Amino acid sequence: MSRAQHRVFEHVHTVPDRGHVAPAHAHGRPVTYDKVLERGIEIGAWTIRVMRGSIANAADMDALSDKLGISPPEMPFLHNALILEHKSSGFSYIFDAVRALQCVQGVRSDQRRVPMDCVRAMSDSSRDPAAACTILRRASRSGVQVSYAKKWGESRQRALSSSPSASSSQPLSMTKSFDWTYSTTWPGMPGESNTVNVHASTVPTTTAWVTAFHFGTDPVRDRIPIERLGPSSGEPILFYDDIVLFEDELADNGTSTLNVKVRVMPSGWLVLQRFFLRVDNVLFRVFDTRMYVSFDSQDAERDEKTSESLPRVIRECRGMEAPYDAVLKRLPIHRSQDLSLLTNVAWVTEILDQMAVQNRRMAPMAPAPAHAPHAPGVPAATVESPDKAVLESDAWDGHGYCVQVAVLRQASDS
Repeated sequence: MSRAQHRVFEHVHTVPDRGHVAPAHAHGRPVTYDKVLERGIEIGAWTIRVMRGSIANAADMDALSDKLGISPPEMPFLHNALILEHKSSGFSYIFDAVRALQCVQGVRSDQRRVPMDCVRAMSDSSRDPAAACTILRRASRSGVQVSYAKKWGESRQRALSSSPSASSSQPLSMTKSFDWTYSTTWPGMPGESNTVNVHASTVPTTTAWVTAFHFGTDPVRDRIPIERLGPSSGEPILFYDDIVLFEDELADNGTSTLNVKVRVMPSGWLVLQRFFLRVDNVLFRVFDTRMYVSFDSQDAERDEKTSESLPRVIRECRGMEAPYDAVLKRLPIHRSQDLSLLTNVAWVTEILDQMAVQNRRMAPMAPAPAHAPHAPGVPAATVESPDKAVLESDAWDGHGYCVQVAVLRQASDS
């Protein structure tokens, strides 16, 4: 396989602070500017860019709160994004914070985006494989509540209201229900390459590239070959980055975070966006979106008319969850008192994966007792915990697995 030429680049952009508008000076002070670091790589027909900026300021937080209609997470990074672009086909794809948050339950209806629902996508694929990627629910449900979630939301709103730049034009009521864990099953946005400006009055839109992803039908070919991409491959890494999109400590009740990683090798590129949730004494939850493109012509689609090799973008989505106590029991014997492992995202994800495999082997499972903890494949029930957390009867939308494939044709043929 011939190796494509590549070029790594890095730029610093100075952009106006979106929280300020003309005139150029306000109250005797110049308008502030944000510095955004852009790193990336050009390889073959692909350009992969990572945008990294500062955490949202007070004006950004107010605008984001007004836009979503819910209290935003503590640490959103509105400039951070991973952007994938394919020159020949015009394909683009972006992972960013605002679009992911627009899938959270409780967001204003006019700002709501449709998240991924792996269970429905898989169950409906036999009837209409082409539509499997669009069989999605209205909003991600967390399935998690705590006795003081309402008070927590009200205190967060008071903090926002005390900001000097707080807007009074659209008061935010925190008495309504919203997903305080910020659970999101957003798999990224095809057809876009710009982050959302929270200070602009815009509504979510879709693109033609959304329907380019079709349900994978070949279990051998329509999958990401993880076994070929590990350290044992000996392949050099031409470009790597890892950025946080948002993070929240859930009022010291755990952590909710969304980050995205990208790795580019001579043979292809691999992306992992991961939502990770830990609610202390309640549960753990992971939703992964992996995307992969091989540069090997043998892995490409062959155009019947031109015999040209067409790149295939493989997207795998997978969600797992388990009760906190079930993961706690998996601590190694020699570290049974070391709770720091429960904050190790990689370790917890590995344990959840092991538990998911075991659950599949045990299927079909027996009905759950009346007060059994919620687990994958088991109907939700009350969870006994110090926080009196309750798992709602509706299962979390993110649980499950699905894979879609998009074939990138020349722009003139799309």
